[in-house]
This record gives sequence, C-alpha cells and structure tokens, in this order.
Amino acid sequence: MLAMGICGFALFFLSDANDLHWGRQELRLCFPLGALLLTAATAAECLMREAPVAGWGRAAAGAGTLLFLMLEIYALFFALPPKASYGTPGQSRSTRVTGLYALCRHPGVLFFIPLYFGLWLTFGLSPVSGAVYALLDVLLVIYEDRRVFPAVLEGYADYQRQVPFLFPNAGSISNCLSGQRRKNKKQ
Repeated sequence: MLAMGICGFALFFLSDANDLHWGRQELRLCFPLGALLLTAATAAECLMREAPVAGWGRAAAGAGTLLFLMLEIYALFFALPPKASYGTPGQSRSTRVTGLYALCRHPGVLFFIPLYFGLWLTFGLSPVSGAVYALLDVLLVIYEDRRVFPAVLEGYADYQRQVPFLFPNAGSISNCLSGQRRKNKKQ
C-alpha cells in the first residue's frame, strides 16, 4: 500500500512539473489521480490494521481525525477557487492571500500531518506510511513554493515575503481570523 501512496505523490510532482514546464492538458489529471491513489492506499491500509487506541481514546482521536480531514479538504478544494487552483496547466493565475492562505502559504500541510497521526490512532495506519507521506508532502510544498508557484502565480514573491511558509505566527493568525493580509512586514 505504501508504494501506491508514493505513486500518488509522484503524480502530484508530475502535475506541478507539467504546470511549470509543459502545460499539457492530458497531464492535468495527474493531481486527481494522485489524490485517488493516496486515498486508496490510506484507506486500504486503515482497513487492514488495528488501531493502537480503544474506547474513548479512539473516539476522541476519531473526532480529531474527522476535523483535520474536513480542514484538509477545505484547504485544498474550497478555500481556493478550483479553476484558479487546478485549472489550465501552464497558465498564470493570481495568488490567494486571505483566509487560510493568510495563515501560512501551505495550510494543507498543517492539516495533513495531524490527519495522518489521527489515522494511526483511530484506524491503525502504519506510522511509517504516515511519516513517509508527511515527508513527501513537505518536499512537495518546498518544490511548489520555490519553483512552481513563483512561476505560475502572479504576485507570489510578494506573498512569500508577507506570509509564513508553514508555521503560522501571531500576525498571520490574526490576519487569517480577520480576513486581512499582513502589510509589508518581514517574517
């Protein structure tokens, strides 16, 4: 199952490389196929293993897991306009700077890691799988932040100067909650 999840991440990287270099329409399905592979690998592993926590602890872990799943889905598919996020490969798009994307530049990672920790507690997902997927997710956003997004998102260099990479700070939390963007301050 781990190999299937790794293949999912390979498709995420290919999707970003397509956006950066080739802009080929036939490769636009790499992202959803990668998401499908990662989801299938995760679900299959969760169904085959036993949770390390039982009773109320498992119920609490399950509630947290559900919360982080909803936040992850929101961050990836609803906090940004889908056409602007996953639209035509190779086309320049504008940078989103409010809501979750004022909190940090890659809020999906903030939710992905605790989601996979919760999947271990609630369903017994292998900690090795969770750690590998978390590492691949961080490597993916480093690639996106340094190479892909500066080339395809208008105003991304300014966004990088104003919004923290992965770890929110007091100003970015305030901006996220108020719907504002931090003004010309160094991180």
